[in-house]
Amino acid sequence: MADDARKGASGGAPPAGRGSSEVGGLGGSGAGANAPISGEVAPELSPESIPSSPLVPRADGTAIGVSFVRVTPKTPSDPRVVFGVKRSAAAGAFRRLRQLLIDRGDPRTIVCTSANPGEGKTTLAANLALSYAELGKPRVLLVDGSLRAAALSRLFGFKPPIGFAAQLVRHRSSADERWVVVQLGTQPLFVLAADPHCCPQCATALPEEARFCGRCGTTVGHVAADTLDAVGFRAAARRLQETFDYLIVDGPSILGRGGLGQIQDPADAIVLAALKGKSRRRDLRRAAEELAPRSIAAVALLDE
Repeated sequence: MADDARKGASGGAPPAGRGSSEVGGLGGSGAGANAPISGEVAPELSPESIPSSPLVPRADGTAIGVSFVRVTPKTPSDPRVVFGVKRSAAAGAFRRLRQLLIDRGDPRTIVCTSANPGEGKTTLAANLALSYAELGKPRVLLVDGSLRAAALSRLFGFKPPIGFAAQLVRHRSSADERWVVVQLGTQPLFVLAADPHCCPQCATALPEEARFCGRCGTTVGHVAADTLDAVGFRAAARRLQETFDYLIVDGPSILGRGGLGQIQDPADAIVLAALKGKSRRRDLRRAAEELAPRSIAAVALLDE
């Protein structure tokens, strides 16, 4: 854990403003745009109502469909997003981290985590994904991997057309249904965002204080509220790996309420965020022990 990526970030920044949106489909040769839609997209929107083009065929010849909503976030952006800032030393640190990972086997599915909540894992995941996307050719998917701490849509200033948890529920009964993602501008960066605090059974969005689901009656306990379905997540990762060159997952913290074990199996590499002045050495050691026998590919030391 000696490899550090140092940068400055604001831990409590307000969400970026809503951006303009349009719907399109991803084809084998790139992305296209179709009719404009409102930035306020109903969570109940069906994938069948969004135009889609086939992506990379699966081994059995069946095409994978991915629909996207293209969003151009309004400025000012969240200051935790350091790309786009002129001569940003912080962006350079993430580029060095990207190159370190490429040089160490070029992992294609990377889970970003931290020892405890609030130690920069979302900042790490978002900027690492942006660093890969700026290469131009790779298609990068940034994934919300923690239901309770879902933060990507707020970070980039959009409302997900359909939350990740809801799509996992839909794919239990229809494995070939289209995935719906958000493209950030025209760059090859896509986001599969989750709605915060969803029922783990039916994916209904719940108030933060809810302890049971009013729709299906499922008890929403401490761990259940944070945890993605492990089998469903593995299946989703396999399908999305056939479509995107890189998957960057904003995972749960290791010593928090649990859930990292549910999503780490498909990971080729795990990168740990540590916040300068907050993360404690003993917690980092405990986090490494919790992950064993999995190793940590790199540690990113972030400034507050």
